[in-house]
Amino acid sequence: MFKERFFHSAAFLLILGLSLFTERVSASTLEKVKERGYLTCGVGEHDFGFAQRDIQGKWHGFDVDFCRAVATATLGDPTAVRFVPVDSQNRITTLLEGEIDLLTRTTTWTLGRDAAMEINFTRITLYEVQGVLARSELGITQLNEAQAGTICVNSGTTSALNLADYLKRNQSNLKMLVLETQQGRWDAFFNGRCDLMTSDRIDLQAGAAILAPNLDDYVILPDVISKEPLAPAVRNDDDQWFDIVKWVINTTIAGEEFGISSQNFVAKKEELPPQASRLFSDNNELGKALGLDTGWASSGCR
Repeated sequence: MFKERFFHSAAFLLILGLSLFTERVSASTLEKVKERGYLTCGVGEHDFGFAQRDIQGKWHGFDVDFCRAVATATLGDPTAVRFVPVDSQNRITTLLEGEIDLLTRTTTWTLGRDAAMEINFTRITLYEVQGVLARSELGITQLNEAQAGTICVNSGTTSALNLADYLKRNQSNLKMLVLETQQGRWDAFFNGRCDLMTSDRIDLQAGAAILAPNLDDYVILPDVISKEPLAPAVRNDDDQWFDIVKWVINTTIAGEEFGISSQNFVAKKEELPPQASRLFSDNNELGKALGLDTGWASSGCR
């Protein structure tokens, strides 16, 4: 009886150990990306200045360009990206469920998201501010002059939380109209459902320039409701992938500091100081520690 129990227990432990080992040796994000042949990247939709499609369907914007930088470093091809539109409600869930490898959609790095969710923010790529777009006909020069009316904002965002705090703190009579999508917010604003709108200031500036029938009919107020540190995010179960994305950011910043671009790289690479020369060398051995090819840092410049 003892032997039977012992063997049953031993078999159970062996199976458990094998399952844990299988989890540990499961394919990394980098391996999955290489096997698939492209990167999946979560971006916004109608997120002006950050992610939008032109009439040919080609993606443009700050977040889009960073996705292409990661694809260049990992696959040597800036076009090896599939952009997945996500909104403020589903962006983190989409990342956690493995539908995307990387989330770049104008996501603010907050303590709550960092500590309570199974994601890691890599590094801040842009310090944004939350601003306000108003109709010029209101005749106001700052937000506290609007004593009545409606202000549009997207749900599931820090913008909505910050706006609610602002209105309460300033005892404002403005009403919040919360919309689920970027396009829904812009449609509500231009269709007269709200008198003002709040979002990232770049989004407001670019959207007004692109969509407004007459730009003079609208004004961006000088108010700063909050400061927004935006950062790409990855799942917290893959340190190698976290390091790769983080060092792609570091490398793009270094390239800008050294004045390097795809247009001048060949001419400038002989003039680079030693630390830049090591990083952007075709034989960059540092890439091996990340699981990347030796020319990963300069593959988009050649």
